[in-house]
Amino acid sequence: MFENSTVCAKQCVSTNYTSDNHNNIRMKKLTFIILAILCLGQLFGQKDKNGNPVFNSVSTNEKSFDDFLLISNYYTLKNNIENRQSSVFISEKPTLDQVEKAAVNLASDFFILTKESKMVVMVMLQSDPEREFMTIETKTNRQSNFPCKLSGDITENRANEIIKEKYDTSATIENGKLKFNGKEFKIISNQEIEDAAWTLIKEQKLDKKKPSKILLPSKKEIKNYIISETKEGGKFDFFTEVKGKEYDGVQIKPGLFTTKQSIAFYKWGRVCFDIGVNTVEDAYEIFTEFKGKQVNDRDKEYIRMGFFKEWEK
Repeated sequence: MFENSTVCAKQCVSTNYTSDNHNNIRMKKLTFIILAILCLGQLFGQKDKNGNPVFNSVSTNEKSFDDFLLISNYYTLKNNIENRQSSVFISEKPTLDQVEKAAVNLASDFFILTKESKMVVMVMLQSDPEREFMTIETKTNRQSNFPCKLSGDITENRANEIIKEKYDTSATIENGKLKFNGKEFKIISNQEIEDAAWTLIKEQKLDKKKPSKILLPSKKEIKNYIISETKEGGKFDFFTEVKGKEYDGVQIKPGLFTTKQSIAFYKWGRVCFDIGVNTVEDAYEIFTEFKGKQVNDRDKEYIRMGFFKEWEK
C-alpha cells in the first residue's frame, strides 16, 4: 500500500518533476542520501531495503553568516533508539541505562553550510569513540576529521529531549547540568557547539570551498509544495478518491481495521515525513493552513501515525 522510504534516503513520491521548485524538493532527498551514505554508512550497520543507513533527524535552527546560511540539525533519540527501522535501534522499551549510553555516545548535532541554497559542507559532532568534528565537502565528498575541545558530557539538545520525552520522570536540568538516571551530566550548550563548528569552518576555510549542485529548499518552499499538491488532483490528494466512502471499513493487516478516510490521513502524514517536514506538529500546521481550520484530534492521530509509519512497523 505504501512506498518504502527513510528520513536519510527519502524517496520522492513522484520523480516526474518538471518545475524548478519540484527539483528543489527532490534535491532535499539527495541531501539526506549524501548524509547517510557518506556519514552514517561508516558508523552504523543497519540499512533499509535500498541499502541506505537510517538515522532520523530534525532541523533546529538557521542562521546567516556573511553570504552563508548555517542550518543546525539534531539526531533525535525518539524515532531512533525505539524504532526498529533505525540503524541505532536498541529496544522498543529501552532501559534508562540504554538511554543514557545512547544519549552520551550517539552523534547528536550536525550543521549544513549553504550558499545561495546550495550545499557547501556538512559538519557533524561525534562523541564516540572520541569527541571530534567530521566534515564532508559536498561537491567533492572529501571527508576530514578534526579534534574538538568542547568540554561537557551531553549536548543541550539531548538533555532537553530527555526531559521532554520523560525517559526518566525524575530527570531535571539545573545550573547547566542534567540530573538523569541517578547521575549528573555537564551540558554542552547549543551556542558552544555552533560557535565551535563555525570557528572550524573559518579556520579550515571550508566556506571557501565551491558549493555543490545540491539545493536545500526552505521550510516555506516545502510547505507551499505540499499544500499545492494536496489540492484536488494533486500528487498528495488522497482525499478526493474516498469522498462518499470515507467511513467504509478496510483491513490494513490481519486484525487491524480502519476507514478509507483514516488511510487518506495516514498517507498524507507519511508523505509529509518523506518530503522533509521537520516535525509532526509542523505537519498539523500545514494541514490546518490547507483546510483553513484546525485539524481535529482524530485526524491528527492518523497524520501522526503516518508520519511515524506506525502501520509499517
